Amino acid sequence: MSIMKLITKTMPFFITRILFYGLFGLIAFVFLGIMIGIGFLLLKLFGESSAAFLFIMILSFGAIYGGLRFLERYVLYMVKIGHVAVITELLRTGKTPEGKGMVAYGKDQVTQNFGASNVAFVVDRMVHGAVRQIQRWIMRIGNMFSFVPGSKNIIGIINAIMSVSLRYIDEAIMSYIFLQKSEENEKTVWKSASDGVVLYAQSWKGVLKAATGSVIFIYLFNIISFLIFVFPLMFVSKLISAGTPDLGTFLGFLAIIGAYVLTTLLKRALLDPIVTIIMVRAYQISINDLEPAVDLQQQLLGISSNFKKLFQKAKEEETSQSQITPVAKS
Repeated sequence: MSIMKLITKTMPFFITRILFYGLFGLIAFVFLGIMIGIGFLLLKLFGESSAAFLFIMILSFGAIYGGLRFLERYVLYMVKIGHVAVITELLRTGKTPEGKGMVAYGKDQVTQNFGASNVAFVVDRMVHGAVRQIQRWIMRIGNMFSFVPGSKNIIGIINAIMSVSLRYIDEAIMSYIFLQKSEENEKTVWKSASDGVVLYAQSWKGVLKAATGSVIFIYLFNIISFLIFVFPLMFVSKLISAGTPDLGTFLGFLAIIGAYVLTTLLKRALLDPIVTIIMVRAYQISINDLEPAVDLQQQLLGISSNFKKLFQKAKEEETSQSQITPVAKS
């Protein structure tokens, strides 16, 4: 299934994200406006003392960022992982079961596979940590060829691409867990996660192609979005502060912060799910007909402490299941 078809078929997830981030953006700007009003009042009262104003701006920015992290961790995480589940099913069969909303179906898939969202989050974080360490290892291998003219620049570019795309790669590996469960494989969640990481290490070159295009897309999107937002905001700030230089500086600073916040929200609402689709699709294509290599698995155990934890959790889960099974039969 093409990227565009996956986007159109999973549009309910985009709409859900737009609604949540739009509401968050509205609340954030009301909060920012109140804090700016307090800061401006302090400037008027204490004259040239900008320390209090700077402190308020830092506090405001920190509060908004903290609120965004809370929204993504506790409110939208199920939506994000549910989206991955639906993408996986669409890639596998070309359709999802009818009779239920797509977002609800995605959430059900998460519950059926992980039991609870916090379990999915723990698996996701461990996969993320393992992939980060493996990427560093891959880059160290690349550094062996640093004697080749221009290779350092190429290695640096690849490293930057892989770093930016990291948050989407671990979601792609999570799709492997859904794939194994949907095909009624007997692998446990932790075993599927462990094997998914090994398969990523086997096929990282194929995934890197999609990551390269995605990173370019991300940078262009961020730059263009920021410019689209900042110029109108700067223009409005100049109109409001005409003849008042201090207020003009103050509002100009606010316009830059506002443009950055709007760009971040737009990226989270629209760009992130698109790149997730690209990376999940590229990963599934790259690992098609591949089996996790045992020798590479053993190598990764000596390289990544996070992967070792993931592997040990898989062993523990398999052991506990093997002990429960005979009791169930008897």
